[in-house]
Amino acid sequence: MVAGVGLSACAGGPASVESPQYLASPAKSDETPAISDPNEQSNRSVFESNQKFNHDVLYPVAKAYNENVPGEVRDRIESFTTNLSEPIVFANDVLQLRPTAAVKTLGRFAINTTVGLGGLFDVAASEGIAHQSGDFGQTLYVWGYRNSDYVILPVIGPTTVRDAIGSTVEFAAQIPAGGLLAPTKIASLANTVNVAGTVASPLTNISKAEDMQTLEESSIDFYSMLRSVTQQKRQAQLQEALDTSALTATPPVRDPNAIEPTMDLVSSPMMLEKPKLVSPPVRAVKTAAHGMVVEIGPPRAVEERSPAEEETSPAEEKSPAEERSPAEEDAAASVH
Repeated sequence: MVAGVGLSACAGGPASVESPQYLASPAKSDETPAISDPNEQSNRSVFESNQKFNHDVLYPVAKAYNENVPGEVRDRIESFTTNLSEPIVFANDVLQLRPTAAVKTLGRFAINTTVGLGGLFDVAASEGIAHQSGDFGQTLYVWGYRNSDYVILPVIGPTTVRDAIGSTVEFAAQIPAGGLLAPTKIASLANTVNVAGTVASPLTNISKAEDMQTLEESSIDFYSMLRSVTQQKRQAQLQEALDTSALTATPPVRDPNAIEPTMDLVSSPMMLEKPKLVSPPVRAVKTAAHGMVVEIGPPRAVEERSPAEEETSPAEEKSPAEERSPAEEDAAASVH
């Protein structure tokens, strides 16, 4: 596995130099930042040595690997090593204050480790949870370390001073765990090494080295082309981190020409109707016990009645006290 990392690493690295200043302000620009390569002469010398190693070792191994290892097996190896790198990605997403990326990374690791049989199958990707970027070089960029010189390292290949520091810190942070995190570090290191701008795992880098060889054969100045391709890939990752970090993300600008949504309040006709109330009925009733009594009833809504109902209904209801026989009337009069 270590040999695989060495072979893949010499092919390329997260090459690029970044944008503006040093404070953690996004300073987003439509133009790709210029690559700072003050040591181009020495970088080209190391690059030629790496390319000699590629032609003597890497390209033949890559060809044999692609011809003898089935594509399905190569996919399982890529998924497995990518899953091993997820804890490092998660830690850096947290340090960058990218909660959405951190939650997705944690979810991917949980799903792929369990349902995906230890990461052999990328089940999370089939559920729409894409792999997130996240390394300590990217974290340093979000924290404010913007400008960094492009450098070619022996075996490691294209990178920047900032990203080289980031890889060193990640490696040192895992030393206390010893062999338990060794596979994780190998996968994490591979995820910071670019082959023609493609982030991949160790053996996957080897499988894609043939594409790099084709790119080399078609370019006049392969050093400049690889530097440009890796810089663009890396800059896209760095800009993504700036745009999604709570430290540097800018709130969306309101479009003055946007049409604001409106709400029409529609009232029901029933809401507009006023209840029709009449004065409470007042009745003077003469009783045997109390004499003349005034009765006041509760208010009641006016009921619309047809002319036929008006004719058939009595004009006024009589209380039971009013419905008395003549004998009762005479007895009441004699009492008074």
